[in-house]
Amino acid sequence: MPSNTIETLERGTEEGQFVCVNAQDLLHGHVRISQENGGWRRPWRFSSNQVRSMGSCVAWHPGLFRQMARTTAGVTLQFETDSTEIAIELQLDAEPSGSRTVLDYVRGEDALPLDGVSVDVDGRHLPCVMPVERDAILRFALDDPDEAPLPGLVMLPGFGEKHQVRVWLPALRGCAVRRLWGNGSAIEPVGQRNQLLVIGDSIAQGFVTGDPALSWPATLAGLLGLDLVNQGLGGQVFQPGSLFGLAAHVNPSVLVIALGENYRYEPCHHRPTARDIRSYLMEVTRLWPDVPTYVCTPLWHDEETYPSHAMSCWQRVPSMIAANVAVHDQMMLVDGLRLMDHDPTLLADGYEHPNAEGATQTAYRLFARMRLEGQHDEEALRAVALHTLERAPQQAFPMAEILRRGIGRVTATEGGTVVIDVGDGRVFAYAANRAFGEAVLALQDGVSAVALSDSALERGVAKSLGLTERKPFHVLAFRRKARPKVPATKDIRPLDDTFAEVILSHLGDETSSMQNHLLSALGRGDVLGGFEGDELVGVIGVLPEGSLTAPVVFENGRQKGWIRALLVAKICQQLDRGQVPWCEIYSEDAELLDTLKKLGFQANTADEQVFLYKQNKQEESA
Repeated sequence: MPSNTIETLERGTEEGQFVCVNAQDLLHGHVRISQENGGWRRPWRFSSNQVRSMGSCVAWHPGLFRQMARTTAGVTLQFETDSTEIAIELQLDAEPSGSRTVLDYVRGEDALPLDGVSVDVDGRHLPCVMPVERDAILRFALDDPDEAPLPGLVMLPGFGEKHQVRVWLPALRGCAVRRLWGNGSAIEPVGQRNQLLVIGDSIAQGFVTGDPALSWPATLAGLLGLDLVNQGLGGQVFQPGSLFGLAAHVNPSVLVIALGENYRYEPCHHRPTARDIRSYLMEVTRLWPDVPTYVCTPLWHDEETYPSHAMSCWQRVPSMIAANVAVHDQMMLVDGLRLMDHDPTLLADGYEHPNAEGATQTAYRLFARMRLEGQHDEEALRAVALHTLERAPQQAFPMAEILRRGIGRVTATEGGTVVIDVGDGRVFAYAANRAFGEAVLALQDGVSAVALSDSALERGVAKSLGLTERKPFHVLAFRRKARPKVPATKDIRPLDDTFAEVILSHLGDETSSMQNHLLSALGRGDVLGGFEGDELVGVIGVLPEGSLTAPVVFENGRQKGWIRALLVAKICQQLDRGQVPWCEIYSEDAELLDTLKKLGFQANTADEQVFLYKQNKQEESA
């Protein structure tokens, strides 16, 4: 497009150079559309009755709510086109004065807009742009320069593949739309999809991610494959009556309620707040009794940076929400404190509102919470998990073998992610998608150590679970077809629990959980012992997850070939049981690693997977 003037665009349309459509026909995520002078159309995300309720005397901040109700958070234009460029005609509202306190706190001395219009093209996100003028025509190039056959070469308009385009309108101010042009042959509307309805406060509205497409509701809607109706409203709380008139305009498949944070800014009392929460959630159930509804307690905030009002009841709000969610069958409680790491660098303003990274983390964890809902059938979970792991890379082999042996408990299997709890706070995890895998692990309870089959997950998982120590390890699996032979001169046999005391005396100070595991392993015949006459000189067993332990040879049996003999005996025992012998070896155990390879084990590199754990008290004191 050679120019962005209306005259040029209109003349080009008449001459057949451009195709032009009414932007109104492309709108998604609105509740209603009002007509304004000059052919402008204003999308609203609240019904007219809601706007009146928000501006009434029963609202906390009627003036603020009237301003915020005009904003277009979550509203998009969606279409297909063979154009290489598009132009959008917009008429922008001024920035609401009620939002400037938060925005100026983030801007500091910089005149950053922290909002604007952004575009998704075929899954690729274009930077956010904020027009300077109230009446504006925004232009966007749609072709991906990285896919051009030669540098600087672009496809002729109308000759390329159709682009899937989503234009995000501003989240922090309102706007009207009129026309949209393209330099191709067609602009076709995308059909309306099922809806995600989000009811929340300024965090849900999109303060202050810097891009309307990067709010957590926008990201969550994309993950769910739904259209978004975003009723996040700066300053809002549980306001009974504020949903009046909405049900006639929306038909949500999923509903998320994220309110409560604003109680901390001013005086509030327990009883009326509890009454409002109860009445509000009853109203939601009356309107959408069969819609899965996820009710979040407030997200984490930095209380030291921005202390709450001394007369606020905000500390009791999570328990009040939990008590009232419990009585509604379609509602699920979500612990908001677990939706984002307690890290000020994830907050745009340093005290409460997530930045783009924090909002993305929130969306993925909420998405994971939804996907894991109802996963209680252990037999079905194990079958799905094993199906996933059998098609995964080599480093996930131990997890598949764990399941084949009936060990552990599957706590998550969704979206290419599998988590297996092997007891004592230890889990194994595989994730085909890093962001989703991190989100699933962040929601796991009581994890003190995790073996990651992909070291790319390390940073996020260590941070979210508070795991401070790391050890990369090799995964080894026995792959030789020929069966090894136990030396005829070696007397090796299964041990029973009468040997527990002598084994523990050689192993040193072990935790009670490991002592319990040893007794269990002895009872199953999983511990083999090497004898010289009647004297026990060495042992080998398995860890709770089924991995071979390193052979332990006592002082009176060293330098006599017992390490190799015990390994061979254990390999043969597991082969006899129809199991594939495997083990985890740290890089510093170079001699053992070399012995295992010679015996027929295949090993991957130690940087492919990592063991994360919390430092125990003995290590801290040392």
